[in-house]
Amino acid sequence: MTNRDLGRCLVCDDVAIGINFGVPTCMPCKAFFRRNAVKLGTQEFVCRYDGDCIITHKYRRSCNCCRLAKCFRVGMRKSSILSDEEREARNKLVAINRLKRGQLTQPECLIGIQLSALFRMPSKSTQYLSSSDQMLLTNIFNAYENTCILARNTTLKNYPTVQHTSIHGFANEIAAEYEIAFEYLKLIPEFNNLTMDDRVRLVKNHPGTIIHINEPLMHPGPSNNLVGTWTNIFGLDITKRLFRRNRIIEQFIFDPIILKVVLIIFVLSSGNSRNIDHPDMDSICDSPLSILIGQNIYVELLWKYLLSRLPDEKHAVIFFNRLVMFILFAQKIHLEVDDYIQNLKHEIEQMEPMMQSMWPKTDSEEDNNDVTIAQDVTP
Repeated sequence: MTNRDLGRCLVCDDVAIGINFGVPTCMPCKAFFRRNAVKLGTQEFVCRYDGDCIITHKYRRSCNCCRLAKCFRVGMRKSSILSDEEREARNKLVAINRLKRGQLTQPECLIGIQLSALFRMPSKSTQYLSSSDQMLLTNIFNAYENTCILARNTTLKNYPTVQHTSIHGFANEIAAEYEIAFEYLKLIPEFNNLTMDDRVRLVKNHPGTIIHINEPLMHPGPSNNLVGTWTNIFGLDITKRLFRRNRIIEQFIFDPIILKVVLIIFVLSSGNSRNIDHPDMDSICDSPLSILIGQNIYVELLWKYLLSRLPDEKHAVIFFNRLVMFILFAQKIHLEVDDYIQNLKHEIEQMEPMMQSMWPKTDSEEDNNDVTIAQDVTP
């Protein structure tokens, strides 16, 4: 609605900028009413003249008493004034709605082009993929469908069930999503054949990889509850980056294989990808060579799959580079969230044992929560 449509301010006859507290007003009268109407009863307003001063945009500051009286006379409502807490909640809701509609400033896309266009060429699977490669890809697809997608359509259909206001509440609900991801990983032989200690260590070293790839893959369009939860517990800054993460990853979801393989590759990384100094997380795995061999299998499989789906090797290199850029962006968000939670010891203490173990205790404290993860990653 334009200023011309709104007409004049009913208080001072200046140009109205909107409907404020029930009537069209200018910005100065809106601010004046919000600032002074709440003072009634605690501050005395006295006119120096006869109580009927002329209020125009030129003389509106000459008498606060008559100006406030005119505000009420033209219909402005004190009940419409929000408290600081109510205004903060409203601003948060507006920001969330703008995020949902994509009206916030769009950061430059890390991908640059529509990646799905690259995959419109005929598949050259027989040229690059052996029969065993194709069987492995089929197993990966079926494993994910029978675990993560099945859960998304049943037990995790309404994830999250509420708009959480605490990190521990959200983490405890995320636990179910982690457990489903573990079920998927247990169907990958190169992960499941590792020692129990190595499986536990890999899971603890890569919670961000699991959540930042798997959550958008399972829930590509974040629900209102998820957006509200992000905003409540992380604030708008991190929420914006989580939305950006989703916008980027959605450009890869069109393909039924890529991200499922990427998830395996990054979980099969023996290094500590977190800013947590803990002796067990930093220690060398029992079978580092087995982990490396397993990871190489899926890196090579992903590369051959890209060659089979893209026009030529040049396009495969471009795609792979952009995929790595996305992973680095998601990893940066993970480190920020990880550091944020790590500093909230009281929240971690209220998490379920499995989620607590993702943020190990100090050397002086006993940590028995690995037992819970071990149970989840054991066949």
